[in-house]
Amino acid sequence: MMNTGLNLQKKLDGIEKLARGSILKRFLKNPFRYVFAIGYWRFIYPIKKIGKFRKAETFFGKEMQVVLPSATEIYLFGAKTHDSEIRLARFLMDQLMAGDTFCDVGAHFGYFTLLASQMVGGKGKVFSFEASRATFGVLQKNTASVKNIIIENKAAADVNKELIFHEYPVLLSEYNSLVAPAKNEFNVLKNNTPKEIKITGVKLGDYLSEKNTCPKIIKIDVEGAELQVLNGLADYLKNNSPILVMEYLMENNQNRVHEQAVIFLEEMGFGKYIIDENGKMVKCKNIKAAMVDRKLDSDNIVFKR
Repeated sequence: MMNTGLNLQKKLDGIEKLARGSILKRFLKNPFRYVFAIGYWRFIYPIKKIGKFRKAETFFGKEMQVVLPSATEIYLFGAKTHDSEIRLARFLMDQLMAGDTFCDVGAHFGYFTLLASQMVGGKGKVFSFEASRATFGVLQKNTASVKNIIIENKAAADVNKELIFHEYPVLLSEYNSLVAPAKNEFNVLKNNTPKEIKITGVKLGDYLSEKNTCPKIIKIDVEGAELQVLNGLADYLKNNSPILVMEYLMENNQNRVHEQAVIFLEEMGFGKYIIDENGKMVKCKNIKAAMVDRKLDSDNIVFKR
């Protein structure tokens, strides 16, 4: 397992270097794939507004189906390449061991779900939540043959009842949420109105208790609904201490929710940590200051008792 981990780290290092390199280098790596992906994103999707299904080979060896243009980076590089997501992948590879349990809240197409599945092995488990019906269909295809993954087309929330979920077109699927972002906060959403769909809400703490499990790590990426997820975990966290990883955005509408979520976790005894370039936790006194120092508009912050 150790050698496998080192090999994956080296592959991810290479992908990061390529993603940060010149357009020419990215083009030469796979000319046909690059031209197709970028051409579809820039010229075809704006006219047709229809996503294109394609298969991608991840750096950890698992094939997954993605929808262009929203998963262009996975299609081209086999990984999510934002700085925060590169470091999160390293963190999961460093922390997750055979037999562990991982919970992915806001799994999207299943990139981190599949990575965690590889790390925890056959004796481990991965529980993944994806509320978007369209996105869940892709997640379902990507995990159908993986026995240690359990997927739920439900919204982790603070109540066990039917909720309204806001679902955007494929290019903007990263904004799907129980909370509709204010359009004046996100210019890209000004001409796009989300569909409102009904989805089953579930208190994550109740769900995990029913499964009689305590994940080593719970990843939360739910675009402004973080506090709802945490409120649904409140009773569970009184007796359990998983590591929590939560997306944190800088100044915008959802940032206020993230600030409230941080206060919630601090009051429950969780400390704040930044993930460094090697995937290690580094104690953090001030999240905003750390993100400004790193010139990041978003990051994955770790919370641990």
